[in-house]
Amino acid sequence: MLIKSKGNKDKKPWMHPSRKKILDVMNGRDNGNATIGWTGGPKEKREVGDTWIDADGKEWEQHDGFISRVTQMDSVRNYIQSLDQCKNEKCETGKLSGNNLIYARKTGYCINCLAEKEHQFRVKGLWNDYETWKMTANQLAYVKDMLARFIQARRDVETQPQFIQADGSIEKWSFDGDIEQVKKNIEADIEEAVSEIERLETETKTNFEKIKQVYNEIFEL
Repeated sequence: MLIKSKGNKDKKPWMHPSRKKILDVMNGRDNGNATIGWTGGPKEKREVGDTWIDADGKEWEQHDGFISRVTQMDSVRNYIQSLDQCKNEKCETGKLSGNNLIYARKTGYCINCLAEKEHQFRVKGLWNDYETWKMTANQLAYVKDMLARFIQARRDVETQPQFIQADGSIEKWSFDGDIEQVKKNIEADIEEAVSEIERLETETKTNFEKIKQVYNEIFEL
């Protein structure tokens, strides 16, 4: 329903009652008893850092003096930031940089904190088992990376590269040599890598079983 607005000659002669009520309160044409905004009772008091889900399923976080919407990018950003921090809550290294940052991204701990935890394997007489497990685990990661490279190389030789020139023409590049032989060599590399991964996975699992209980205690898993 539309009603005629009184005392608001500069506006359109007709407007929605709710909008008129707001304008009247803002311009002193109302007794001030109108409620604008929150009408659901007393507002819940929240502390800084509190998060909650609204009626629309959106997540919010309370900051100092304001609230903000929590998005998927916040989770991604927090995860990336966590990679640059030592997981030891009692770490005294401070802001990580250089080799400390490299170690934290690879192991989760700065150099000093990792050395302190690894020393416990020596104390418990499991250092050799721990080193053997680390060696096979690193080899496994390396071979998996090589397998990914071989698979990408196979895709590359199966697709003829094309480049668009400045004038809009298309230039096609070709491979030198016997392309079929190149494919066979790559397939052989892939088969060898897959076989090596299967062997290393078994060996790594066997080695970890020897230190599993102590490892979980030291790294609090």
